[in-house]
Amino acid sequence: MPKIRSYSEADWGAVLEICLLAFTPIHQSFERCLGTELFTLIYPDWKASNEKYLRALIESGERERLLVAEENGAVVAFIHYQLNSEKQCGEIGLNAVHPAHQGKGIGSSMYSHVLDLMRRQGMNYVQVGTGGDPSHVPARRAYEKVGFVPLAVVNYFRDLSIPDPIGRIATPTLQNGPRLIIVCGLPGSGKTSHAKEIEQTLRAVRFSADEWMDAMGINLWEGEARQRIEELQWKIAQQILSVGGTVIIEWGTWARSERDVLRTGARRLGAAVELHFLDAPVDVLFDRIHRRKMETPPITLEDIQRWAQIFERPSSEEMALFDAPLAQRHFEGSNGVA
Repeated sequence: MPKIRSYSEADWGAVLEICLLAFTPIHQSFERCLGTELFTLIYPDWKASNEKYLRALIESGERERLLVAEENGAVVAFIHYQLNSEKQCGEIGLNAVHPAHQGKGIGSSMYSHVLDLMRRQGMNYVQVGTGGDPSHVPARRAYEKVGFVPLAVVNYFRDLSIPDPIGRIATPTLQNGPRLIIVCGLPGSGKTSHAKEIEQTLRAVRFSADEWMDAMGINLWEGEARQRIEELQWKIAQQILSVGGTVIIEWGTWARSERDVLRTGARRLGAAVELHFLDAPVDVLFDRIHRRKMETPPITLEDIQRWAQIFERPSSEEMALFDAPLAQRHFEGSNGVA
């Protein structure tokens, strides 16, 4: 267990380093989501902004609510929190764990420590904000691990140098122009069978991270390799869309934020975008996965049950953001295995 204590002047160098190291991949993810031009407008110098914010904390009364976590005498994480006595509400602010120490439960230990402090000071509830993009998956998981309940909020940004609304520019006729088809669902829901059929019907280019990983001899559980492959596939997919092609993405896209990135990215290229959501009961998903025997180690029923809780099923409001399918057809999900 890490030692959690109050911040001191001697911690400044370590805290700043942790902040910049931990937030670098997050801002890289923001740039992929927003595009370089819009990202630069919103975050012209995020490193300087983060340093300025940290300095403001330690030079104000907030310093007493800035804590650090130590392991073997070295600072490996920090956390800031605020209290609102009038509303009896606490808030977890800027916090980070050194990348070399992530995945060891240090974040959860800090959150639990801060929650205990808030209870002792009479707070009734606590809130925290985090990103909805793929780089924030570990943060969302850590907050939920200590009992936080998510309430999604979507932030939209737009470069005003673009003269017309993106939706007007990027809405081709249903029969012509580039098209992105996102096939969404948990393992075993039938994504691959469904995507392959559309691939043949529309003469589309289909991207499956699982198939590329299998072809290269990469274990399907290798999360970092999967992320790199999906980034490469999306780069190629955008090139295909830019010349008027049809692309199928069958990554599963469990989070609304992932689907938002694909949809808005394709819209910027003038593409229509479809969302095909496939679902099945947990026991059916597990039976299909058990029969295909693709994963090592194998996926367990507990894995599927946990993923079913994490998976963000598309709402009717989200579905309304997509175009009607070009190839209208009935798909019986129980016939396919993905």
